[in-house]
Amino acid sequence: MKIIIFGYGMEGVKLYRELLNNEQYEFIGFADNSPYKQNNMVGDYKILSMSDLVRLKSATDFSVIIAANRWFIIGEELEKLGIDIRGIFLNGEMQEYSRMCFERLDLSKDLMLYAGDIADNVHMSDPNLFGLSIVKADSKHILHDITNRYPLPDESIFSYQAEDVLEHIEFEKLVDVINEIYRILKKNGLFRICLPDYYSAYLKDISMRDGAGNIIFDPTGGGTYGANGVENIGHVWFPTYTIVRNLLERTNFNKIDFLCYHTEQGELIKKEIDLSKGYIKRIPKAGEENRPIYSIVVDCYK
Repeated sequence: MKIIIFGYGMEGVKLYRELLNNEQYEFIGFADNSPYKQNNMVGDYKILSMSDLVRLKSATDFSVIIAANRWFIIGEELEKLGIDIRGIFLNGEMQEYSRMCFERLDLSKDLMLYAGDIADNVHMSDPNLFGLSIVKADSKHILHDITNRYPLPDESIFSYQAEDVLEHIEFEKLVDVINEIYRILKKNGLFRICLPDYYSAYLKDISMRDGAGNIIFDPTGGGTYGANGVENIGHVWFPTYTIVRNLLERTNFNKIDFLCYHTEQGELIKKEIDLSKGYIKRIPKAGEENRPIYSIVVDCYK
């Protein structure tokens, strides 16, 4: 089998050395997206561009092994061009190429979308749940910025969860973001929201305030604070029960159930939360009663 290694870098060179001792493969060259690398030589091989691969495809049969961190971006391009992908090579290991995308979702099933990267075994083990990531795509993640429209038909998704994500999106965009989620939810579908609660003493006491007493930065929320305020993907607004209630009242959702929040006076209001409808990492579980509660949890039904 003739092989092109896509990615002339450390991983690509590691793979090249392995292929030289593998009789199953015949290495025929490197390819790379960098215009600064393309057309230069590595030994007797010219570094090819994506366009070069298209031309080569018409002359000979070959497969590509991707050896690059953003392999899913390259993989999407190769798929569109009809170029066979043999696998990916990451951290010195050969892995199966598996990239989930909206087009591959089986909409006949009760699917759940999860905003952000999945970081727990409960969500990871659900075969009908897929994360929406801005940095990666794999068998459990679809590369998608949730501030953009979903390439999905109306009423196609069973449920949707946004856990510690919306506070990283500019507040002015959120009505449109939430209404787009409403559009893709099936009738009676659930949109479960989990947000940090800045009426909780846990967060209110550690957050930085301006001269008027307004919270302007929470260092535990990521990001940095500089001349332009919060930067580098920190919390860009600071949710409270009052703010979130007013926000949701401006959206298409009208069945809204606040399950957990603090009042402005700091009183905790908490109902029973059915975690089978959407597992929440930050809510204390049985045996964790001493953990502080500092999350707003809201269920919105279509």
